[in-house]
Amino acid sequence: MEENYNVLERINEVSIQNLKNALHEGAVKFSYKKVNGEIREAYGTLNIEVMGEENQPHGNGNYSVSDDVIRYYDLDSKGWRSFKAENLISFENVNKS
Repeated sequence: MEENYNVLERINEVSIQNLKNALHEGAVKFSYKKVNGEIREAYGTLNIEVMGEENQPHGNGNYSVSDDVIRYYDLDSKGWRSFKAENLISFENVNKS
């Protein structure tokens, strides 16, 4: 049983890394479970060309982000959001154009 858990954990880690890569490449549609249990459908990016330079993070970069949290720019609500990586349900890449 523990072996099955390790396989599922590894699949989830790969999915999370694939989502992070996709967010840097362009726009992504994805869903995750919010802390309150609701399912959120999101459309986001980490690509400056897609979000626009005016929306990139500001500051000196002295902030720590846990590997357990995924931050993204929400293209629908025009703001920064985050969620627990373990709550990722699914995602798909979307064309930038």
